[in-house]
Amino acid sequence: MIEPFLITEKINEVRNEMKRNGLWKNESPAWVKVFDKRTSISGEYFCDWLQFVYLPNRMQDAENRQMIIEKSYIVPQVMKFFGSDIKKGKLLQLLIELDALS
Repeated sequence: MIEPFLITEKINEVRNEMKRNGLWKNESPAWVKVFDKRTSISGEYFCDWLQFVYLPNRMQDAENRQMIIEKSYIVPQVMKFFGSDIKKGKLLQLLIELDALS
């Protein structure tokens, strides 16, 4: 089993990279409060979803040492929304590393 601190460290690296790229927001958008797993995320909201839904849930799982029964890889979604945006290369690499810790 992967040590939880490795996951939390990687999440913090992702957060810092999002801030460096200007993708980090100080306040959550209104839709986050009514988010449902079945909700489809559009490209314009992907970074918000990553910041306010995905990363906090991964952090909570790591802090609670919960085993992830259903693996949910983020990289395929990242590739879909970031595409070939070279500026997000380091962010993509960090998310690949986070997936590898699953």
